[in-house]
Amino acid sequence: MEKRIFTVLFIAVFATTLGIGIIEPFMGIYAESLGANGFLIGLIFGAFTLSRAIFTPFIGKISDLKGRKNILIIGLVGYTVLSFFYASANTTTSLTVIRFLHGLASAMVLPIAMAYIGDIAPKNQEGKYLGTFTIAFFMGMAFGPIIGGALHEIWNMNAAFYTMGAISFFSLLLLIFMLPEINAHKNVKPSSFRTIFKNKTMQAMFLFRAVNAYGIAALMGFLPLLAEKINVSVFQIGFVVTANLIVSSMFQRYFGVIADKSDKVAMIIAGSIMMLIALALMPLSKNFYTLLLFNMIMGLGSGISIPAISAITAQLGKKLGMGSVMGLFNTAFGIGGGIGPIIAGLIMLATSLTFVFVSSAVIVLAGTIMFYYLMKNNVEYKNRKVLTD
Repeated sequence: MEKRIFTVLFIAVFATTLGIGIIEPFMGIYAESLGANGFLIGLIFGAFTLSRAIFTPFIGKISDLKGRKNILIIGLVGYTVLSFFYASANTTTSLTVIRFLHGLASAMVLPIAMAYIGDIAPKNQEGKYLGTFTIAFFMGMAFGPIIGGALHEIWNMNAAFYTMGAISFFSLLLLIFMLPEINAHKNVKPSSFRTIFKNKTMQAMFLFRAVNAYGIAALMGFLPLLAEKINVSVFQIGFVVTANLIVSSMFQRYFGVIADKSDKVAMIIAGSIMMLIALALMPLSKNFYTLLLFNMIMGLGSGISIPAISAITAQLGKKLGMGSVMGLFNTAFGIGGGIGPIIAGLIMLATSLTFVFVSSAVIVLAGTIMFYYLMKNNVEYKNRKVLTD
């Protein structure tokens, strides 16, 4: 049954993120066509991730108490319906509201699917299981942009929205008929959010995930504008984002296996350093090829760090409640990803597009240093144990 659960969720998450990936890299251009300035572009991007940040912990705790399958189904119904609302958006306000609701639906899908995988992962194999599973997310997001770019150039943006809706509907049917409910989450009474946040390891994971998401969100929100300045086409933008994500997905399982046997914190820091270097260099891009190179470096950084941080989080989840912990983990991503585009948009208005990337690299660097010092004095990590405080 575990193999069936893994396979069904892998396919469903791949399909769902493929749908998101079709529209996400071009959302900035779409928002700009509706009259959005730099700040509003950031707000539209941020609405999705901030909404997910608000709702994910509570949805995760509900899944610990009531089960995960029905929540996944409700989320995918939301994905399917909202896909068609995107096509009818005609103002920046309506687009912002749709993005906020899409974030709520997202809170019911990927975090809950990750909790499912955390439930079935054997002890000390969390890195392998989650590293393999996150390939679905990265491959979906990788192929989505290039498909979206083709749809945009052959037809229009609405074709991308309708495609996302059809894919989400396929995922919904797959989960309804193929995914069994399990009771693994009932073996652990979920801790309160206060108890979870008192855990020193969780504090470090939350901080790192937030600053990591900030850098990713700044890139995704403003990469199309940078690409336009150096005469990179919409299709090529999709290819660049795809290359970033494919490189990351290629190494997820490999570094997940290594994370189960090695120093996870060292891997997280190494991956983060690669990411911030790529961000800082991004404005130096002169053409499609340099832009591609810097994005591939950033993808490799994610491939190194994400399996390690996911493994540590899953170990915590088995002690404190998988849905609750994964919910907070994804909330950190939502906070960083939500405020990232907004702050970056303000920075763009006040300075320049170049400084958007440079300042993002500085923020990621500061967060990585803070993460290191939190974990350096962490007794839990030194003993290679994940215990509640």
